[in-house]
Amino acid sequence: MSLATLPVFIVLIGLLVLVHELGHFFFARLFGVTVYEFSIGFGPVLTQKKRNDILYSLRAVPLGGFVKIAGMDIALEGETEKKPGEYVFGELPLWKKTLVILAGPLNNLILAMLTFIFIAAALGLPFQLQSDRALIGFVEPKSPAYEAGLSPGDEIIEINGETINRWEQITGIIHNSPRKKLTVKIKRDEAVFTREIIPIFDPALDAGRIGILPAYVVKKLPVLEAIRYGVSVTGYQIVAIPVSLFNMLRGKERAQFLGPIGMVGVIDQALKSGLYLFFSLVASFNLFLGIFNLLPIPLPLLDGGWIVIIIVERLRGKEFTPEQKATAQMIGLLLVMAFYLSVIFGDITSILRRLLQKS
Repeated sequence: MSLATLPVFIVLIGLLVLVHELGHFFFARLFGVTVYEFSIGFGPVLTQKKRNDILYSLRAVPLGGFVKIAGMDIALEGETEKKPGEYVFGELPLWKKTLVILAGPLNNLILAMLTFIFIAAALGLPFQLQSDRALIGFVEPKSPAYEAGLSPGDEIIEINGETINRWEQITGIIHNSPRKKLTVKIKRDEAVFTREIIPIFDPALDAGRIGILPAYVVKKLPVLEAIRYGVSVTGYQIVAIPVSLFNMLRGKERAQFLGPIGMVGVIDQALKSGLYLFFSLVASFNLFLGIFNLLPIPLPLLDGGWIVIIIVERLRGKEFTPEQKATAQMIGLLLVMAFYLSVIFGDITSILRRLLQKS
C-alpha cells in the first residue's frame, strides 16, 4: 500500500462527512434551530473553536461526524428538557423538519452527480481496451478475483485449459459459469501462476462475475453530454443501490459492503489505476452514504429513520415521548454498530483469504 493512501482516505471521508453535515447545519441555522456543535470525526477532540455560540470541532476518529441540533440527540446526550432561549428541532413544522433531515443525504447525492459530470467532461469515460491482451485494470474488493489474489496489471492467459487471447473470451466464459469452479492461469510480470475461482451470480447481469475490469483508454465527453451522463448515472444508482441492498438481505446477492479497511485498499488500487477510477469511487461513496442514510428504517439514527418518525408522529397526532425516542435511538445505534463491526470483520476475512492465496 502506498504511503499516500491513508491521508487520501482520511481527507476523502472527511469531505463526504463535511458535505453531509453541512446540509443539516445549513437548514437548521436557516430555520433558527439552536445548533450547539458541528464536528468532523468522533472521539477525543483534536482542536475546537467556538463562534456565535456554536462549537466547531475536529475529532480523532475520522470516520464520521455530527451536528448537535437541539432536540435531536436525545439518547446520545441524555437531553430531555428544553433549555432557556433554546429553539428545538421539535418545534419546527413538518416540512421544515423534513428539509433539515433530507439536506444531508441530498448534498451527498448532488456531489455524486457533479463528480460524475466532472469525470465525463474532464477525465473521460472508458472508450476502448488499452490492449488486445486480457489485462486486468481493476479488481473489486471482496470479490472472488480479489480473494484469489488477482491484481491490476495481471494478464489472464488461460481458463479451464482454453488459451485466452482477448478480453471478450474472459467475459463469455465467466458470464456463463456462475457458481462453477474455473481454473485460471495468470501472468504477472515474468511469473505464471494458477488460481481456482468460482464466479458469483449477479442478478443485475443475470450472469456470473468474478469482479474484474479491463485496462482501458478513456475519452472525454462534451459538456452537455457529460451533464446528461452525470444525471442519468446518478438516477440509475438511486434506484439500483436500494434494490441491491434488498437482494442482499434476501440472500440473492453477495454482500460487498466496505468498511474502513476495505475502503483504504480500494482507494490504494484506484490511485494506482488512474484518476477515472479514483473519482468514480468518490462518486460511489457519496451515492452510498446518501442513499443508505435515506433508508426508511424507523429508528432515529439514520436520516430516513427520522423522517419516518416525524411522519408517524404527524399521523398519530402527537409526538413520541423522549423516553421512547431515546430507546429507539439506542437500538438504532447498537444495530448500526453491529453492522459496522460485521463489515470490518468481512474486510479482514476477505484480506486474509487473499493473503493465503499469495502465501
